Amino acid sequence: MKINAIHVAAGFVFAAMGTRTSMAAESTEALYKQCETKQSTAEQRECYPVVAKQSEVELVAAEKKQRAAMVDLENESEGSLSMHPVKAFDKAERTYRAFRTAESNRVLASYGSGNGGGLASYRVTIEMNLARIKQLKGQ
Repeated sequence: MKINAIHVAAGFVFAAMGTRTSMAAESTEALYKQCETKQSTAEQRECYPVVAKQSEVELVAAEKKQRAAMVDLENESEGSLSMHPVKAFDKAERTYRAFRTAESNRVLASYGSGNGGGLASYRVTIEMNLARIKQLKGQ
């Protein structure tokens, strides 16, 4: 009987690991939509942090691609170099992250000591990252 309980528990762990692996392969937008449909706060508390991490991965990838384009632009001509596109991009990247943190903290504080502040903070971070990713991709 104990062996069956262990095998069942192990099965749940492997199933959960498989779910997380398959979630990582999906886009942030798809994962975010899945989180929004979760019925319980407990399910959302598990879901939103995963989506926030995925949105950060996608954001970093979009930033790297855009920064590489800025490096190419800077190398293109003396006129482009004088505009310092890489320096401007790096400053914008730092400023975006500072604003995102401040906005997330503002939303969290707006909930006072009530429930839901953490989830709302995750949602703001995810939504801001999605908007920034689209902006960097030119969509």
